[in-house]
Amino acid sequence: MIFFKGECQVKRFWVGCVAAGLVGGALAAGQAGAASIFQVTTTQAVTQDILTLRGHPGYRDPNPFLADPYIFFDEHVRILTQEADVWDPSQIPTSPTQIPFPGDYNVISSADVTGTWTFNADFLTGIDTGRIATDQDDAQFLGRTAAVSSFRARANGTDVGSGVTISTAVYALNDLVVGVGGERLDVIGIVAEEAPQAHIETDGIILFLGGADNWFETAAGSIPNFNDIVVSAIENREVLSDSNGDELFESLISNDAGAYPLRFSGFGAADGSSEQSPLLPDSVSAGPGSSPAFSFDVASAGTNLVFIDPEIAVGYTYELVGGGTVAAFQAPTLGAVNDPDGYTLVLPDGTTFNVLPGDMVDFVAEGYGNVTTFDIIGISEALMIDPLDATTFVAGFLFNGTGAGSNMLQTAIVVDTDAAVPLPPAVALLLAGLGGLGLVSRRGRRAA
Repeated sequence: MIFFKGECQVKRFWVGCVAAGLVGGALAAGQAGAASIFQVTTTQAVTQDILTLRGHPGYRDPNPFLADPYIFFDEHVRILTQEADVWDPSQIPTSPTQIPFPGDYNVISSADVTGTWTFNADFLTGIDTGRIATDQDDAQFLGRTAAVSSFRARANGTDVGSGVTISTAVYALNDLVVGVGGERLDVIGIVAEEAPQAHIETDGIILFLGGADNWFETAAGSIPNFNDIVVSAIENREVLSDSNGDELFESLISNDAGAYPLRFSGFGAADGSSEQSPLLPDSVSAGPGSSPAFSFDVASAGTNLVFIDPEIAVGYTYELVGGGTVAAFQAPTLGAVNDPDGYTLVLPDGTTFNVLPGDMVDFVAEGYGNVTTFDIIGISEALMIDPLDATTFVAGFLFNGTGAGSNMLQTAIVVDTDAAVPLPPAVALLLAGLGGLGLVSRRGRRAA
Protein backbone atom coordinates (compact mmCIF):
# COMPACT_ATOMS: atom_id res chain seq x y z
CA MET A 1 0.00 0.00 0.00
CA ILE A 2 1.26 3.50 -0.85
CA PHE A 3 0.61 6.78 0.96
CA PHE A 4 0.65 10.15 -0.86
CA LYS A 5 1.17 13.62 0.45
CA GLY A 6 -1.20 15.48 -1.37
CA GLU A 7 20.64 33.39 -8.59
CA CYS A 8 19.47 34.56 -5.51
CA GLN A 9 19.21 38.25 -4.64
CA VAL A 10 19.67 38.33 -0.90
CA LYS A 11 22.02 41.01 0.29
CA ARG A 12 19.52 43.83 0.74
CA PHE A 13 17.28 41.66 2.96
CA TRP A 14 19.76 40.72 5.64
CA VAL A 15 19.77 43.73 7.95
CA GLY A 16 20.49 42.01 11.24
CA CYS A 17 19.88 38.94 13.35
CA VAL A 18 17.17 38.32 15.91
CA ALA A 19 16.59 35.69 18.54
CA ALA A 20 16.08 32.11 17.44
CA GLY A 21 13.19 29.91 18.52
CA LEU A 22 11.08 30.47 15.40
CA VAL A 23 11.26 26.94 14.05
CA GLY A 24 8.77 24.17 14.74
CA GLY A 25 8.03 20.70 13.47
CA ALA A 26 10.53 18.04 12.42
CA LEU A 27 14.10 19.34 12.48
CA ALA A 28 17.09 18.13 10.52
CA ALA A 29 20.53 17.74 11.99
CA GLY A 30 23.28 15.21 11.49
CA GLN A 31 24.13 12.84 8.68
CA ALA A 32 21.59 12.45 5.88
CA GLY A 33 20.03 9.09 5.24
CA ALA A 34 19.05 7.55 1.92
CA ALA A 35 17.00 10.67 1.30
CA SER A 36 15.75 13.54 3.42
CA ILE A 37 12.73 15.13 1.79
CA PHE A 38 11.42 18.11 3.74
CA GLN A 39 8.67 20.67 3.46
CA VAL A 40 8.99 24.07 5.10
CA THR A 41 5.89 26.22 5.54
CA THR A 42 5.81 29.85 6.56
CA THR A 43 3.41 32.79 6.52
CA GLN A 44 5.06 36.18 6.06
CA ALA A 45 3.92 39.74 5.47
CA VAL A 46 5.20 40.91 2.08
CA THR A 47 4.81 43.79 -0.33
CA GLN A 48 4.07 43.56 -4.04
CA ASP A 49 5.86 46.31 -5.94
CA ILE A 50 4.83 46.70 -9.61
CA LEU A 51 6.64 49.05 -11.96
CA THR A 52 5.30 49.55 -15.48
CA LEU A 53 7.98 49.92 -18.16
CA ARG A 54 6.28 51.97 -20.90
CA GLY A 55 7.17 55.51 -19.87
CA HIS A 56 6.47 57.62 -16.80
CA PRO A 57 2.66 57.84 -16.42
CA GLY A 58 2.92 61.30 -14.86
CA TYR A 59 4.83 62.77 -17.79
CA ARG A 60 3.02 65.64 -19.56
CA ASP A 61 3.98 66.21 -23.20
CA PRO A 62 4.64 69.93 -23.88
CA ASN A 63 2.93 69.78 -27.28
CA PRO A 64 -0.05 72.18 -26.82
CA PHE A 65 -2.01 70.56 -29.65
CA LEU A 66 -2.39 67.16 -28.00
CA ALA A 67 -5.90 66.39 -26.77
CA ASP A 68 -4.38 64.29 -23.97
CA PRO A 69 -0.84 65.38 -23.10
CA TYR A 70 -0.36 62.52 -20.61
CA ILE A 71 0.84 60.18 -23.33
CA PHE A 72 1.91 57.26 -21.09
CA PHE A 73 -0.87 57.23 -18.50
CA ASP A 74 -3.46 55.14 -20.37
CA GLU A 75 -0.90 52.42 -21.10
CA HIS A 76 0.15 52.48 -17.45
CA VAL A 77 -3.44 51.81 -16.34
CA ARG A 78 -3.99 49.21 -19.06
CA ILE A 79 -0.97 47.23 -17.93
CA LEU A 80 -2.03 47.38 -14.29
CA THR A 81 -5.62 46.33 -14.98
CA GLN A 82 -5.16 43.86 -17.84
CA GLU A 83 -1.62 42.48 -17.64
CA ALA A 84 -0.56 42.64 -14.00
CA ASP A 85 -2.36 41.14 -11.01
CA VAL A 86 -2.39 44.03 -8.57
CA TRP A 87 -3.29 42.71 -5.12
CA ASP A 88 -4.86 46.01 -4.04
CA PRO A 89 -6.58 47.62 -7.06
CA SER A 90 -7.32 50.74 -5.00
CA GLN A 91 -3.64 51.60 -5.43
CA ILE A 92 -4.06 51.99 -9.22
CA PRO A 93 -4.19 55.74 -9.99
CA THR A 94 -7.32 57.16 -11.59
CA SER A 95 -5.70 60.37 -12.82
CA PRO A 96 -2.21 61.25 -14.06
CA THR A 97 -2.21 64.23 -11.72
CA GLN A 98 -2.01 61.76 -8.81
CA ILE A 99 1.46 60.72 -10.00
CA PRO A 100 4.41 63.00 -9.18
CA PHE A 101 6.71 63.80 -12.08
CA PRO A 102 9.52 63.27 -11.81
CA GLY A 103 9.19 60.74 -9.05
CA ASP A 104 8.37 57.15 -8.20
CA TYR A 105 5.27 55.62 -9.74
CA ASN A 106 5.44 52.08 -8.38
CA VAL A 107 2.13 50.52 -7.36
CA ILE A 108 2.59 48.88 -3.97
CA SER A 109 0.25 46.40 -2.28
CA SER A 110 0.58 44.36 0.91
CA ALA A 111 -0.47 40.79 1.72
CA ASP A 112 0.35 37.77 3.82
CA VAL A 113 1.92 34.99 1.78
CA THR A 114 1.76 31.39 2.96
CA GLY A 115 4.16 29.13 1.12
CA THR A 116 5.20 25.50 1.36
CA TRP A 117 8.53 24.64 -0.27
CA THR A 118 9.32 20.94 -0.86
CA PHE A 119 13.05 20.24 -1.10
CA ASN A 120 15.74 17.59 -0.70
CA ALA A 121 17.73 18.46 2.42
CA ASP A 122 20.47 16.00 1.41
CA PHE A 123 21.76 18.67 -0.98
CA LEU A 124 22.82 20.71 2.06
CA THR A 125 25.49 18.16 2.95
CA GLY A 126 27.45 19.39 -0.07
CA ILE A 127 28.01 22.97 1.11
CA ASP A 128 31.62 24.05 0.53
CA THR A 129 32.53 25.85 3.77
CA GLY A 130 35.80 26.97 2.25
CA ARG A 131 34.01 29.08 -0.35
CA ILE A 132 33.14 32.55 0.96
CA ALA A 133 30.25 34.45 -0.64
CA THR A 134 31.40 38.01 -1.28
CA ASP A 135 28.05 38.76 -2.91
CA GLN A 136 24.97 36.96 -4.25
CA ASP A 137 26.84 35.90 -7.38
CA ASP A 138 28.84 33.50 -5.19
CA ALA A 139 25.79 31.36 -4.41
CA GLN A 140 26.63 27.64 -4.47
CA PHE A 141 24.15 25.58 -6.48
CA LEU A 142 23.62 22.39 -4.49
CA GLY A 143 20.94 20.50 -6.40
CA ARG A 144 17.50 20.44 -7.96
CA THR A 145 14.61 18.01 -7.62
CA ALA A 146 11.16 17.62 -9.14
CA ALA A 147 8.84 18.64 -6.31
CA VAL A 148 5.52 20.40 -6.01
CA SER A 149 5.41 23.54 -3.84
CA SER A 150 2.34 25.69 -3.24
CA PHE A 151 1.63 29.32 -2.37
CA ARG A 152 -1.25 31.60 -1.47
CA ALA A 153 -1.49 35.36 -0.84
CA ARG A 154 -4.25 36.94 1.27
CA ALA A 155 -5.01 40.62 1.72
CA ASN A 156 -7.80 41.99 3.90
CA GLY A 157 -9.19 38.50 4.46
CA THR A 158 -9.44 37.70 0.74
CA ASP A 159 -7.33 35.39 -1.42
CA VAL A 160 -5.59 37.62 -3.96
CA GLY A 161 -3.13 35.17 -5.52
CA SER A 162 -2.15 31.52 -5.56
CA GLY A 163 0.20 29.26 -7.44
CA VAL A 164 1.93 25.92 -7.69
CA THR A 165 5.50 25.24 -8.84
CA ILE A 166 7.00 22.00 -10.13
CA SER A 167 10.68 21.85 -9.10
CA THR A 168 12.91 23.12 -6.31
CA ALA A 169 16.56 24.17 -6.37
CA VAL A 170 18.75 24.63 -3.30
CA TYR A 171 21.56 27.20 -3.00
CA ALA A 172 23.94 28.27 -0.24
CA LEU A 173 25.87 31.47 0.47
CA ASN A 174 28.60 30.96 3.04
CA ASP A 175 29.60 33.85 5.33
CA LEU A 176 27.67 36.43 3.30
CA VAL A 177 28.12 40.03 4.50
CA VAL A 178 24.63 41.26 5.37
CA GLY A 179 25.02 44.15 7.80
CA VAL A 180 26.45 47.65 7.59
CA GLY A 181 28.94 46.68 10.27
CA GLY A 182 30.23 43.70 8.32
CA GLU A 183 28.02 41.15 10.04
CA ARG A 184 27.84 37.82 8.25
CA LEU A 185 25.26 35.07 7.92
CA ASP A 186 25.24 31.62 6.40
CA VAL A 187 22.27 31.66 4.02
CA ILE A 188 20.27 28.88 2.37
CA GLY A 189 18.13 29.76 -0.65
CA ILE A 190 15.26 27.38 -1.46
CA VAL A 191 13.91 28.28 -4.90
CA ALA A 192 10.51 27.02 -6.02
CA GLU A 193 10.91 27.04 -9.79
CA GLU A 194 8.23 27.64 -12.38
CA ALA A 195 8.22 25.92 -15.75
CA PRO A 196 9.49 28.20 -18.56
CA GLN A 197 6.78 30.46 -19.94
CA ALA A 198 6.94 32.64 -23.02
CA HIS A 199 7.37 36.35 -22.29
CA ILE A 200 7.98 35.85 -18.56
CA GLU A 201 11.38 36.15 -16.88
CA THR A 202 11.42 35.01 -13.25
CA ASP A 203 13.83 34.07 -10.49
CA GLY A 204 11.32 31.67 -8.92
CA ILE A 205 9.76 31.97 -5.48
CA ILE A 206 12.68 32.11 -3.07
CA LEU A 207 12.75 31.38 0.65
CA PHE A 208 15.93 32.65 2.31
CA LEU A 209 16.97 31.00 5.58
CA GLY A 210 19.78 32.63 7.54
CA GLY A 211 21.88 31.27 10.39
CA ALA A 212 24.95 32.45 12.26
CA ASP A 213 28.22 32.66 10.34
CA ASN A 214 29.32 29.29 11.75
CA TRP A 215 26.06 27.48 10.93
CA PHE A 216 27.46 25.68 7.90
CA GLU A 217 30.83 25.00 9.52
CA THR A 218 29.20 23.37 12.56
CA ALA A 219 27.28 21.01 10.28
CA ALA A 220 30.05 20.40 7.73
CA GLY A 221 29.16 17.29 5.72
CA SER A 222 25.77 17.05 7.43
CA ILE A 223 22.38 18.72 7.15
CA PRO A 224 22.46 22.01 9.10
CA ASN A 225 20.18 22.11 12.13
CA PHE A 226 17.07 24.02 11.08
CA ASN A 227 16.52 25.04 14.70
CA ASP A 228 19.53 27.34 14.31
CA ILE A 229 17.78 29.54 11.73
CA VAL A 230 17.59 33.13 13.01
CA VAL A 231 15.97 35.01 10.10
CA SER A 232 14.06 34.28 6.90
CA ALA A 233 12.60 36.21 3.97
CA ILE A 234 10.67 35.69 0.73
CA GLU A 235 11.32 37.05 -2.74
CA ASN A 236 9.73 36.60 -6.16
CA ARG A 237 10.81 38.79 -9.08
CA GLU A 238 9.18 38.64 -12.51
CA VAL A 239 9.33 40.67 -15.69
CA LEU A 240 6.57 40.29 -18.28
CA SER A 241 7.05 41.24 -21.94
CA ASP A 242 4.67 41.47 -24.88
CA SER A 243 4.74 39.20 -27.93
CA ASN A 244 7.42 41.42 -29.51
CA GLY A 245 9.72 41.01 -26.52
CA ASP A 246 9.19 44.55 -25.25
CA GLU A 247 8.96 44.71 -21.47
CA LEU A 248 5.58 45.61 -19.94
CA PHE A 249 6.20 45.59 -16.21
CA GLU A 250 8.35 44.28 -13.39
CA SER A 251 6.86 42.75 -10.24
CA LEU A 252 8.81 42.26 -7.02
CA ILE A 253 7.29 40.44 -4.06
CA SER A 254 9.57 40.78 -1.05
CA ASN A 255 9.97 41.59 2.62
CA ASP A 256 12.65 42.39 5.16
CA ALA A 257 14.30 39.51 6.95
CA GLY A 258 12.66 38.67 10.24
CA ALA A 259 11.93 35.98 12.80
CA TYR A 260 8.96 34.52 10.97
CA PRO A 261 7.58 31.18 12.23
CA LEU A 262 8.79 28.22 10.17
CA ARG A 263 7.29 24.73 10.25
CA PHE A 264 9.44 21.88 8.95
CA SER A 265 7.96 18.48 8.10
CA GLY A 266 10.29 15.60 7.30
CA PHE A 267 9.24 12.69 5.08
CA GLY A 268 12.43 10.64 4.97
CA ALA A 269 12.79 9.06 1.56
CA ALA A 270 9.17 9.97 0.72
CA ASP A 271 8.86 6.53 -0.87
CA GLY A 272 5.32 5.71 0.22
CA SER A 273 6.37 3.01 2.65
CA SER A 274 4.50 4.44 5.65
CA GLU A 275 2.39 7.30 6.94
CA GLN A 276 5.65 8.91 8.06
CA SER A 277 7.27 8.58 4.62
CA PRO A 278 4.47 9.13 2.09
CA LEU A 279 4.89 9.70 -1.60
CA LEU A 280 4.74 13.39 -2.52
CA PRO A 281 3.26 14.63 -5.80
CA ASP A 282 5.79 14.87 -8.62
CA SER A 283 3.69 16.89 -11.07
CA VAL A 284 0.52 18.94 -11.27
CA SER A 285 -2.02 19.68 -13.98
CA ALA A 286 -5.43 21.31 -14.36
CA GLY A 287 -8.25 19.31 -12.83
CA PRO A 288 -12.00 19.79 -13.23
CA GLY A 289 -13.41 23.18 -12.24
CA SER A 290 -10.90 25.16 -10.24
CA SER A 291 -8.97 22.34 -8.58
CA PRO A 292 -5.38 21.25 -9.19
CA ALA A 293 -4.77 17.59 -10.04
CA PHE A 294 -1.64 16.22 -8.36
CA SER A 295 0.08 13.17 -9.83
CA PHE A 296 1.96 10.42 -7.95
CA ASP A 297 4.22 7.91 -9.69
CA VAL A 298 3.09 4.43 -8.55
CA ALA A 299 4.86 2.47 -11.31
CA SER A 300 6.91 0.47 -8.81
CA ALA A 301 4.16 -0.05 -6.24
CA GLY A 302 3.66 -3.75 -6.97
CA THR A 303 1.27 -5.23 -4.42
CA ASN A 304 2.72 -3.35 -1.45
CA LEU A 305 0.71 -0.93 0.67
CA VAL A 306 1.59 2.55 -0.55
CA PHE A 307 0.87 5.83 1.24
CA ILE A 308 0.30 9.14 -0.54
CA ASP A 309 -0.12 12.58 0.98
CA PRO A 310 -1.76 15.21 -1.24
CA GLU A 311 -2.72 18.82 -0.84
CA ILE A 312 -6.17 18.52 0.77
CA ALA A 313 -9.66 20.03 0.79
CA VAL A 314 -13.14 18.63 1.67
CA GLY A 315 -12.71 15.61 -0.57
CA TYR A 316 -10.73 14.06 -3.39
CA THR A 317 -11.18 12.29 -6.67
CA TYR A 318 -8.58 9.57 -7.14
CA GLU A 319 -7.89 8.13 -10.59
CA LEU A 320 -5.29 5.52 -11.56
CA VAL A 321 -4.06 6.09 -15.11
CA GLY A 322 -1.51 4.29 -17.27
CA GLY A 323 -2.45 0.74 -16.32
CA GLY A 324 -3.50 -1.31 -13.31
CA THR A 325 -6.38 -1.23 -10.84
CA VAL A 326 -6.89 -0.12 -7.26
CA ALA A 327 -7.38 -3.21 -5.08
CA ALA A 328 -7.97 -1.45 -1.75
CA PHE A 329 -8.10 1.94 -0.05
CA GLN A 330 -7.14 2.75 3.54
CA ALA A 331 -8.41 5.96 5.16
CA PRO A 332 -6.04 8.17 7.15
CA THR A 333 -5.66 7.25 10.78
CA LEU A 334 -7.01 9.63 13.39
CA GLY A 335 -3.44 10.54 14.24
CA ALA A 336 -2.88 11.73 10.67
CA VAL A 337 -6.16 13.65 10.17
CA ASN A 338 -8.33 14.64 13.13
CA ASP A 339 -11.65 13.78 11.50
CA PRO A 340 -13.26 11.17 13.81
CA ASP A 341 -16.55 10.75 11.92
CA GLY A 342 -14.67 9.44 8.90
CA TYR A 343 -15.46 9.67 5.21
CA THR A 344 -17.64 8.36 2.41
CA LEU A 345 -16.09 6.48 -0.51
CA VAL A 346 -18.12 6.73 -3.72
CA LEU A 347 -17.58 4.49 -6.77
CA PRO A 348 -18.54 5.64 -10.28
CA ASP A 349 -21.70 3.48 -10.22
CA GLY A 350 -22.91 5.25 -7.08
CA THR A 351 -21.95 2.51 -4.61
CA THR A 352 -20.88 4.04 -1.30
CA PHE A 353 -18.82 2.81 1.65
CA ASN A 354 -18.66 4.52 5.04
CA VAL A 355 -15.02 4.57 6.11
CA LEU A 356 -13.83 5.37 9.62
CA PRO A 357 -10.27 6.59 10.34
CA GLY A 358 -7.76 3.83 9.56
CA ASP A 359 -10.39 1.55 7.98
CA MET A 360 -9.65 -0.30 4.74
CA VAL A 361 -12.06 -0.93 1.87
CA ASP A 362 -11.07 -4.10 -0.03
CA PHE A 363 -12.58 -3.56 -3.47
CA VAL A 364 -11.77 -7.08 -4.67
CA ALA A 365 -13.39 -8.70 -1.63
CA GLU A 366 -16.44 -6.50 -2.18
CA GLY A 367 -16.74 -7.74 -5.75
CA TYR A 368 -15.22 -4.71 -7.49
CA GLY A 369 -12.11 -5.99 -9.25
CA ASN A 370 -11.66 -3.25 -11.85
CA VAL A 371 -11.67 -0.04 -9.83
CA THR A 372 -9.56 2.74 -11.32
CA THR A 373 -11.33 5.82 -9.94
CA PHE A 374 -13.43 6.86 -6.94
CA ASP A 375 -14.24 9.84 -4.72
CA ILE A 376 -13.53 10.35 -1.04
CA ILE A 377 -15.91 12.93 0.42
CA GLY A 378 -16.83 14.13 3.87
CA ILE A 379 -13.54 15.65 5.02
CA SER A 380 -14.73 17.98 7.75
CA GLU A 381 -15.13 21.53 6.48
CA ALA A 382 -14.43 22.66 10.05
CA LEU A 383 -10.80 21.61 9.52
CA MET A 384 -10.47 24.59 7.14
CA ILE A 385 -8.37 22.55 4.73
CA ASP A 386 -7.02 24.50 1.77
CA PRO A 387 -6.46 22.55 -1.48
CA LEU A 388 -3.16 24.39 -1.98
CA ASP A 389 -1.91 23.91 1.58
CA ALA A 390 0.49 21.11 2.47
CA THR A 391 -1.72 19.81 5.28
CA THR A 392 -1.52 16.06 5.52
CA PHE A 393 -4.20 13.63 4.34
CA VAL A 394 -2.28 10.38 4.35
CA ALA A 395 -4.30 7.74 2.48
CA GLY A 396 -3.22 4.18 1.67
CA PHE A 397 -3.66 2.17 -1.51
CA LEU A 398 -3.16 -1.39 -2.75
CA PHE A 399 -2.67 -1.78 -6.50
CA ASN A 400 -2.85 -4.63 -8.98
CA GLY A 401 -1.12 -4.65 -12.35
CA THR A 402 0.66 -1.31 -12.14
CA GLY A 403 3.80 -0.78 -14.18
CA ALA A 404 5.74 1.79 -16.14
CA GLY A 405 3.52 4.80 -16.76
CA SER A 406 1.11 4.10 -13.89
CA ASN A 407 0.22 7.26 -12.01
CA MET A 408 -2.36 8.04 -9.35
CA LEU A 409 -4.06 11.39 -9.93
CA GLN A 410 -5.59 13.19 -6.97
CA THR A 411 -7.89 16.16 -7.57
CA ALA A 412 -9.23 18.24 -4.70
CA ILE A 413 -12.97 18.63 -4.21
CA VAL A 414 -13.36 22.12 -2.81
CA VAL A 415 -16.00 24.27 -1.14
CA ASP A 416 -16.07 27.94 -2.09
CA THR A 417 -16.31 29.80 1.23
CA ASP A 418 -16.03 33.21 -0.44
CA ALA A 419 -18.77 33.37 -3.06
CA ALA A 420 -17.86 36.92 -4.01
CA VAL A 421 -14.36 35.87 -5.08
CA PRO A 422 -14.38 32.60 -7.06
CA LEU A 423 -11.44 30.23 -6.95
CA PRO A 424 -8.79 30.72 -9.65
CA PRO A 425 -9.61 29.27 -13.08
CA ALA A 426 -7.78 25.96 -13.34
CA VAL A 427 -6.01 26.75 -16.58
CA ALA A 428 -4.84 30.13 -15.31
CA LEU A 429 -3.71 28.53 -12.06
CA LEU A 430 -1.91 25.47 -13.27
CA LEU A 431 -1.00 25.61 -16.95
CA ALA A 432 1.26 27.79 -19.10
CA GLY A 433 4.14 27.65 -16.65
CA LEU A 434 2.24 27.85 -13.37
CA GLY A 435 2.98 31.57 -13.24
CA GLY A 436 3.70 32.04 -9.52
CA LEU A 437 2.32 34.57 -7.08
CA GLY A 438 2.81 37.65 -9.20
CA LEU A 439 1.24 36.15 -12.30
CA VAL A 440 -1.37 33.69 -11.07
CA SER A 441 -4.36 35.10 -9.24
CA ARG A 442 -8.11 35.01 -9.06
CA ARG A 443 -8.25 36.98 -12.29
CA GLY A 444 -6.99 35.03 -15.31
CA ARG A 445 -4.10 36.56 -17.22
CA ARG A 446 -4.63 37.81 -20.72
CA ALA A 447 -2.04 36.43 -23.13
CA ALA A 448 0.65 38.92 -24.08
